[in-house]
Amino acid sequence: MKFSIGYNQDINLLDLLDAYKDNIEAFYFPIPRQYVGSGRHSSQKSSYLNEIPKIIKKCNLLNIKSQLLLNATCEGKDGLESDFFSKIISYIQKLKKIGLKSVVVSNPVYICAIKEQIKGMEVESSVNCYVKTVEHALYLKDLGVDVLTVDRDINRDTSLIKKIKDKTGLKIKIMLNEGCLRNCPFRNMHYNFLSHNTQSPNKLIDDIFYDRFCIKIYLKYPAKVFSVPFIPPEALPYYAQIADYYKLSTRFFPTSKIETCLKAYIHQDFNGDLLEILDCPGLIYFDFINYDVLKKNNFFERITKCNSECNKCNYCDKLKENAVVINSTFLKNSEKIRENKKAIKIYKSGLRFAQDKVSIYLKLSIAFANLGRYKKAIAAADKAIKLNPKEIAAYALLGSYYKKTKSNNEALKVSQKVCKGFSNKKKSVLEFTKAK
Repeated sequence: MKFSIGYNQDINLLDLLDAYKDNIEAFYFPIPRQYVGSGRHSSQKSSYLNEIPKIIKKCNLLNIKSQLLLNATCEGKDGLESDFFSKIISYIQKLKKIGLKSVVVSNPVYICAIKEQIKGMEVESSVNCYVKTVEHALYLKDLGVDVLTVDRDINRDTSLIKKIKDKTGLKIKIMLNEGCLRNCPFRNMHYNFLSHNTQSPNKLIDDIFYDRFCIKIYLKYPAKVFSVPFIPPEALPYYAQIADYYKLSTRFFPTSKIETCLKAYIHQDFNGDLLEILDCPGLIYFDFINYDVLKKNNFFERITKCNSECNKCNYCDKLKENAVVINSTFLKNSEKIRENKKAIKIYKSGLRFAQDKVSIYLKLSIAFANLGRYKKAIAAADKAIKLNPKEIAAYALLGSYYKKTKSNNEALKVSQKVCKGFSNKKKSVLEFTKAK
């Protein structure tokens, strides 16, 4: 079973390739922004252009496919001009000479042109081609696609994916962990916006959430999070006969989170906070989703049979009440007390099987503090420190709690511990722990 993972602008991620080379099919990275935009709004370091040859070399050493992303959904008014595209072609040819194996493309004109002009280059269709039908897939095959990535919206329709595979004869790739809403009305606009945008705008209309347009939906229907068409790690056996490769959306993940996500899918098992393996900026609306509750309620089996008759079924609403904690930033003051009380119950339940107990103890600590229960908040932060003495966030929380309760001596002890163990981060933590 092979996965593709994306570059997160942390060169240390290349070390992870050594450890998981037998499980990684491809390593993808975006074309530099001076050529064209991307399907993700992620910053690129000034050194990124010089890192790409290192990435390609590393992939070749490990027999991992290097993949250049051309997944913008709109290249602007110059996108089809000959000079504009020639620069892109020249860059791909330059990378091919040093070992680039594959390009992931969303624009069908580019698919055809790359296949014709760069012999031997594998072309993979982007998930942003939105392939949902056999007919669409056949068109892309005729244009030159070698590997077809199906639209995330049909992820759970295994019979349709199999039909696409049988009719086209192409290798099929499925994106596993993108956290975007199924059939999201913002999707096309969102990706076009990201493809053009290299700098944050001054102000969006209607004070909409930048790069998180789906929050407009979650504000009214938080249970819609369960329509997100991710594939659970333990559900991979359902795809064994129809998928050749699996893609993990990881370009916004820190390296440690990429490893957590990769391991979950390699071992086909995960416990704890579902948000730890899903990727979508709109999911910031949620603070925690206890995946164990979903598993106990046969989530995957139920959701694959969903007929969207929500007015007759309260399955997702029940899951929301028992598994989901909403980020208090998006709650009205009158809702916060109830949500924090519910959060404590959900966090305690999540601790039983979670792989990352430290982060849950920190969340539990904050929930207690939000209710003014500082003794419990301190105890939870202490638990986090015992599990990971280097968890600087726990010390910061302790300092703030002692400050709130005017426990100056205890705050001083926290400061002293920080001075001894966190000299490189001392200043930021001392700001939390300093008692008045």
